[in-house]
Amino acid sequence: MPHLVIEYAENLEESISIPALVSAAQEAMHRSGLFAPHTIKTRAMPYRHFIAGEKGGSFIHAEVRLFEGRSERDRETLSSTVFNTLCQFAEGVPAVTVEVREIDSGCYSKRLPF
Repeated sequence: MPHLVIEYAENLEESISIPALVSAAQEAMHRSGLFAPHTIKTRAMPYRHFIAGEKGGSFIHAEVRLFEGRSERDRETLSSTVFNTLCQFAEGVPAVTVEVREIDSGCYSKRLPF
């Protein structure tokens, strides 16, 4: 179930392999040991128009969405693992952030395979 959504400044596509970033982030989620590999969904979304700080620099922001119930320690470790992975790709990127959000399972809908 976990979703990893990576938002980034579109201009980073000139210096970063976004497919490699997505693959590495997916692997980091798997390495956490918190999820079965087939349940992890990772995607990246570029932003063309943005302001990041006073100088308008580039950014990478990842949001991990998962169901409630993980310990604070697990969420912190997951955040750190994803953050460290993103930083490997982010030389010269002034803003790299990761946020872990819990989803209320009662408010989540999913279409199941036939």
